[in-house]
Amino acid sequence: MTIKQAIARFDTLYPNEITYEQKLAWLSELDGMVYEEILSLYKQAPPTAFTGYILATPGDTQLLVPFPYEKIYIEYLSAMAELVRGNAERYNNAAALYANTFDSFAAECNRTYTPLRNTQVHF
Repeated sequence: MTIKQAIARFDTLYPNEITYEQKLAWLSELDGMVYEEILSLYKQAPPTAFTGYILATPGDTQLLVPFPYEKIYIEYLSAMAELVRGNAERYNNAAALYANTFDSFAAECNRTYTPLRNTQVHF
């Protein structure tokens, strides 16, 4: 999924007035967490550290989490939007979905990739 696809899908499912810049910042924040907390722990991690997305980042840039876990982007954007709106119940629901997908992706990486150390990564 690309930046543009994630934002377009979120905007279709959850019409909103949140700026592109803010949604891009949230995607950058999420991929930063994914890189630091999951991908960087494995030999298969990208060769350079994730440095974030800025307005100049092309919309066709591939996000870090692949199918079938890419729904994490919509769940995270939804959670952050509800947090900004102050809707605690919807935020909690979206955050729970996001956390579940994050944990599932982390577990898949743990099953599939080789850790940088000789011990298994625990999530």
